[in-house]
Amino acid sequence: MPDINPLLQHWTLPPWSAIRAEHLVPAINVIVAENRQVIAQVIASQAEHPGWDDLVLAIDEADARLDETMAVIETLSSVKTDDVDWLRESALCSLTTTEYIAEKNANLALYRTYQQLSKSSIAESFDDQRKASLAKTLRTFRLSGIELQPAQQQTLARLNREIASMQQLFKSNLELSSAAWAKHITDVTQLEGLSAAVKARLARNAREDGRDDWLLTLDQNTYDQVMTHAQDRALREAYFTAWFTRASDQGLYAGIFDNEPVLTVLVALRHEKARLLGFEDFVQLRLVNRMATSPAQVGAFVRRLVALNTPGLLRDAQALKTFALTQGIAQVQPWDEDFLAEQLRLQQLNGALKGLREYFPLDGTWRRLCRFSERLFGISIVEQTSLSHWHADVRLLEISEHGQVIGHIYFDPYHREDDADYPFTTALRTRRINAEGRPSLPIAHLYSNFTPATDEHPCLLSHENLRALFHEFGHCLQYVLAQSPHRNLSDISQQGRDTTEFTGQVFEHFCLSAEFLLWLAAHYQSGERLTEARINTALKAIGAHTHRASALLLMETLFDLELHSGQDDRRSIEAVFTDVQREIPHLQLSGYQRFANSFDFLVTGYEASVYAYLWSGVMASEVFKRFQRDGVFNPQTGRDFRQAFLAPGDSHSMLNALETFLGQPVDPELFGAIAH
Repeated sequence: MPDINPLLQHWTLPPWSAIRAEHLVPAINVIVAENRQVIAQVIASQAEHPGWDDLVLAIDEADARLDETMAVIETLSSVKTDDVDWLRESALCSLTTTEYIAEKNANLALYRTYQQLSKSSIAESFDDQRKASLAKTLRTFRLSGIELQPAQQQTLARLNREIASMQQLFKSNLELSSAAWAKHITDVTQLEGLSAAVKARLARNAREDGRDDWLLTLDQNTYDQVMTHAQDRALREAYFTAWFTRASDQGLYAGIFDNEPVLTVLVALRHEKARLLGFEDFVQLRLVNRMATSPAQVGAFVRRLVALNTPGLLRDAQALKTFALTQGIAQVQPWDEDFLAEQLRLQQLNGALKGLREYFPLDGTWRRLCRFSERLFGISIVEQTSLSHWHADVRLLEISEHGQVIGHIYFDPYHREDDADYPFTTALRTRRINAEGRPSLPIAHLYSNFTPATDEHPCLLSHENLRALFHEFGHCLQYVLAQSPHRNLSDISQQGRDTTEFTGQVFEHFCLSAEFLLWLAAHYQSGERLTEARINTALKAIGAHTHRASALLLMETLFDLELHSGQDDRRSIEAVFTDVQREIPHLQLSGYQRFANSFDFLVTGYEASVYAYLWSGVMASEVFKRFQRDGVFNPQTGRDFRQAFLAPGDSHSMLNALETFLGQPVDPELFGAIAH
């Protein structure tokens, strides 16, 4: 009996445990071949008198099948890092898929068919959602170079290949340089200040490396712990130096994994692509689907925030300098700043943050987050105990409304050695309605990089961890609660970054609400609740001495903008960074720091878009003012938020939605002049 390929069967939830390496390439080859047939049939039947169902929905169905299959393959690849057969087959699938998508986006006959539909009398009666979906499809074709001459299209295809190659090389250099460094600790006094849970993790690192004692590795969680809590100044300096010289011409592995020449080529390729498509520079290209109307407006917006932050940055720096003298530090160095700020918070605010994570155990916090979302949005969330999964730690939520399932969320909570060292959300399936009127239900995947629990140490969340969890859960709800019937509108990965990051940042604000934390926090052992006074003091501590962190984000944003602006810019990467530093002169950095070389936002979809965190953050702050006014548990406010921002998908003006939700015009000073 022939083997049935699970990737070619219809599934409500992916059949994770049934999928093997030998299924991958045959499945993708079949799907791509069938998709090509669909396109040919659509062009043949729809070229003269196209219709919505037989053109748009037919192509959407084909695209969705390929996207969903690749999403399953890529998710499984995160746990099959040692499976050579799997890695080979999945790489072949990625190559085939990339080639097919490029071929489809260059199909002039298909583009003309969509154009014919947009100009037809039928299209005049389309609702706003259909009009938005069709306009977005046509824009995707144009940005893929469909209207270029054949020779220009070949140039664009080459540029896209080279950009993808340089981005992968940048990430590979960063991963290799991070993996190359480790520091073996034999004297536990060097780890003074770190929690027992962190020391246990470092001991586990050593055991897995065949050593005794403790082993420091270069990862985000360890960096945060060492720089904030380690009392050994020499240890902080060593770790700081290793962290900020990764993939550079500095440090222990100087020149071996250097990303500066990679980034130089990459930026030039992006500028060439932007000019080929008719834009002045890469920033202008990236603003095509954003609220901001020009690079100049974005630059003015960011520099206004720099000016607002500078007085606080100066006050914080002076306070740290004065405090450092009491700690025996005559000159504050960059590796002292996070540590001193934490010690000053502890001293000034009676240790308000000490032991705070004990009130946010992962399991209890996760359950309360689900209950809160139920109350706010009028939905039901049930955790499934019997499920197929790709890792034993994975959990599954089923979300329903009025007795009907409307979507699912997979939660993968813990960091694994070969996985991404940051939290993120992806979609295994986005919502759409097919030609028969049947919905395909969204499936979101939330990955967190939390430290795994042990028998002795449960997973307890710092306030920063808490915000990251809420941020990503907000993204999951963007997928699950979207009501658009069109997949390119319900898929947040196809939205502008300023829109995408907005909901996540709104959810972070709940973590800064005393009213909300009073309900959320419960001690992992006793169940004891935090007092209102303790919460208020903790929030004051969390908000203290944060201007340096804000300045760093502003510096990153300006660097990203400056790097991708100006088509004739001949400065080196370091020269661009030096010029940006001059705009924030009070931000202390070391001469050997090679910030750009490990700034992975430049190669993970945020290039020329880092500003979107600040832009969406301003919107989120405005929105949360209503939650504060109405009460953070007010279900009507939650329903209004859902209706204004989540349900429509990417079919509306964010500014209009903001004004509708707030019930008043937006202050033009927040963003500068923006067009509705």
